[in-house]
Amino acid sequence: MKLKKTNQGKYYYSEGKGEAIVFLHGFPDCPENYFNQINFFSANGYEVICPYMPGYHEEDKKLASYGADTIALEIIDFIKELRGEPVNLVGHDWGASTAYIIAAIEPDMIKSLVTLSVPHGSGLINAILSDGDQQRKSWYMFFFQLEIADISVPLNNFEFIDRLWREWSPEWPAYKKYAQNTIDVLAKGGVLNNALGYYRSTFQNTLEGTKLSTEQLKKRDSKILCPALYLHGENDGCIGSNLTEGMEGNFKDLEIDILENCGHFLHLEKTETVNKKILKFLSRG
Repeated sequence: MKLKKTNQGKYYYSEGKGEAIVFLHGFPDCPENYFNQINFFSANGYEVICPYMPGYHEEDKKLASYGADTIALEIIDFIKELRGEPVNLVGHDWGASTAYIIAAIEPDMIKSLVTLSVPHGSGLINAILSDGDQQRKSWYMFFFQLEIADISVPLNNFEFIDRLWREWSPEWPAYKKYAQNTIDVLAKGGVLNNALGYYRSTFQNTLEGTKLSTEQLKKRDSKILCPALYLHGENDGCIGSNLTEGMEGNFKDLEIDILENCGHFLHLEKTETVNKKILKFLSRG
């Protein structure tokens, strides 16, 4: 993989030539863990672009907020700097949340959308507020609101992060190397605090950050118009697969596929299966 840097100082991996496909990672994850997708899709005629999400590279500028809208606007600027035509956008976890906003407020930028492991719509936030099962799965979000998390998470070689990986993908013993890739990224100066900022900005209004324009705000909650594919692991220990119910109402054209015997990190657990499903979706029509 080739690490590159934009003129605006944003780091990303890129490989291949052709139609662009942009992969956005989540937490706790990193762009290095997309190496299977980089190799597969670049070999199938795509230019694959995998940026560090804002704040995940040690040389990233510090943002005043890591709120969802701010992150989406940062990624929009990143894509526009690299490509002048619509791209295919793939997002996992926080990358999925970001991708939904981008597809809604900049519909002309996105040719097709693929998201994994975080459903779109009010189902998730409603479950966090009222569903005991999801509240137990989301316990880490509440812990991250505390300053002590900055001290606790790195202890014992980031055992906290290792635990999230094994609990979120409970039937996948091969997670270790991917978890370590992530730990290596989070261990660099300031990165962990930035990553926790995504959660803090979600629950603390004073950290909300960049505001969308009036026009963007109108689009933000509108239906996503581009063709979309959503994948979720049946045994996801982070977000219950049942929360995909009702997602269709937020899209003009959506396919949902629940993968059996698979957890949260499905693009790594079932690499071949997921890659082929995405390729088939991108090739349709």
